Amino acid sequence: MPAGKKLTRADAGLATAPRLISAGPPPQWRYGGLTVVIGRDRAELRYAREPVGSARPTPDAIAHAVARARGRLEARSRSPDELLPALAEAYAAVLGRAGAHAGARVPLVELRDELTEGTRAQFAWDVARLVRERRLAIGGRRLDLGVATGHQAARRSRVVWIEDDVGGGCYFSSFRLVAQPAQEVRS
Repeated sequence: MPAGKKLTRADAGLATAPRLISAGPPPQWRYGGLTVVIGRDRAELRYAREPVGSARPTPDAIAHAVARARGRLEARSRSPDELLPALAEAYAAVLGRAGAHAGARVPLVELRDELTEGTRAQFAWDVARLVRERRLAIGGRRLDLGVATGHQAARRSRVVWIEDDVGGGCYFSSFRLVAQPAQEVRS
């Protein structure tokens, strides 16, 4: 029986059961917040369409690899209280280099590169965490991510995939901080 057929029987203590998202080939499963692409010789684990681990294509090996990869992403994740000021500082630096005014859009990948910590997947995990925790404001300004449209989304080196909790998501290409109306500002 192929590993994909047995995957639902594997349990590594994750809260959610695996869900088949594509019969393939190769089959793809959503498991523990990650996408698992099962090949003949190897299963690749992905978050935000970026590789975050691999395993033998057996249910137990995949379950343990998912738990390890998810644990790494969670352990390395920057809290909103740490990430928001770092994003604001990186935004100011990118604006300064571009000679742009406050509120202007900057390439999201330049902002990510300015932070100089972590992988592409970790950056996407941390931004998705801000969204999940509804922590999108700092100092009277709100984060605004610009959706990648048309040909922008085709250039993966210039965009960041931000996942939702079920594995869907969207490519984003730009970032800015915009003033929040006074009634929206929360302490």
